[in-house]
Amino acid sequence: MRKNWKTGTAFMMTLLLVTACGNSGNTPASEQTNTSPGKEKEVVSQEPVKLKLLTISSDQARQTIMKDYIKANLANELPGFEIEYEETSDVGAKMKVYNASGELPDVFWSGADYATAIINAGNQLNLEQSITDNGFINKFAVKEALKYKDGIYALSSGADAYFTPKIFYHKDIFQANNIEIPTTYDELVQASEKLLAAGIQPISAPGKGGWAPAFFMIQNMIQIEDPAVAQQLTENKIDFTHPVVKNGLDRVVRLAEMGAFGQGAANVDYGPAKEAFTQNKAAMYMMFSWELADLEANVPDIGFFDWPSAGEKYTPGSAIQFWGSPLAGYAVSAKSKNVEAAVKLAQYLAEQDAKYFTDTGSLVTLDVGAASTPAPLMQANIDAYNQANIKIPSLTVMMDPKTSTEYSNFGSLLMTGDYTSDDFINDFNDLWLANTYFE
Repeated sequence: MRKNWKTGTAFMMTLLLVTACGNSGNTPASEQTNTSPGKEKEVVSQEPVKLKLLTISSDQARQTIMKDYIKANLANELPGFEIEYEETSDVGAKMKVYNASGELPDVFWSGADYATAIINAGNQLNLEQSITDNGFINKFAVKEALKYKDGIYALSSGADAYFTPKIFYHKDIFQANNIEIPTTYDELVQASEKLLAAGIQPISAPGKGGWAPAFFMIQNMIQIEDPAVAQQLTENKIDFTHPVVKNGLDRVVRLAEMGAFGQGAANVDYGPAKEAFTQNKAAMYMMFSWELADLEANVPDIGFFDWPSAGEKYTPGSAIQFWGSPLAGYAVSAKSKNVEAAVKLAQYLAEQDAKYFTDTGSLVTLDVGAASTPAPLMQANIDAYNQANIKIPSLTVMMDPKTSTEYSNFGSLLMTGDYTSDDFINDFNDLWLANTYFE
């Protein structure tokens, strides 16, 4: 723009004053200044907040949450945050390496089977003060469920408390083979024999790393005879030499010996186990109800039934195992260079989880101001949860990392059919007695 050099001195002084006090329009936003009389100009930094996130991607639900909720909503919910994502199906293995190095992601998925070691090393932040000060704790309907010993070390949607192990089944396969829904363990065995005779794999479940045995199968095979014994085990009042516990282990072995879990069951990972069911290669699928929404949407003939009974002290549906631990959820590294921002990210992640589960009809304890009408099978799952008289926490979250690891290892061997209940008890019971979780 050309200047009129005949303009008066007063105009030039005014122009200089305006130029000195304002932004010319050529200065980048990141270098704009604030001034006050008698003070130096202060640069307002617009640099992005950079954080590293390690999270879980073991199942379809987790993958959907990451793609359609966390990543999709980040820019609107947390403007200025720049996240380096790392996704894995085995967070525990990754976190053991990070914990040993002392260089942890700013935010990471915490699990009961490995969090205690991170907490004991002083690397996992106690979030209680932060979420109390900023009011986030008031969004939880059940605040007590967040507590672990002296504080709060992970934030979740609260949906975990409503996740229970189910036996999903193909209605058309059952109908084609004249199989009724099993109400007793013996009927489950008979159904499996009939399916095997027809050339159909009876049951699919992830055996690799002892996933299914450790997370739900052993516990439910104990519960179906006597829920009180399973409860006592989670409270550290008995050990694995108890006769009802041994019977539960024998039930897993019996199914494995007859080939009910299919070939190489001990090496079947999470994804292939699900695919065997969704592709109609297996008639039944033992898995937690967190897979229910995806299964209901993509498997037209799906149904589920309660764990069948193995004794007079249990009727199908009267007692359930629920997932969840105060150590499961999004955690913050105590060594993060930006703890305040990392806490905000953890809160955001928990809310995105809650929105997904709410959208799919699940129950959550974290209020995100949304609700939806559950699909029919999801509603049946909610009804089953509410009708159960006895709700027992997951045994696997009651173990320190060493105990949990060996529990999974020996559980995997049960899936081979070549490893007996006596072998399991001899190998694992001393480790259970040395478990430090309850200390």
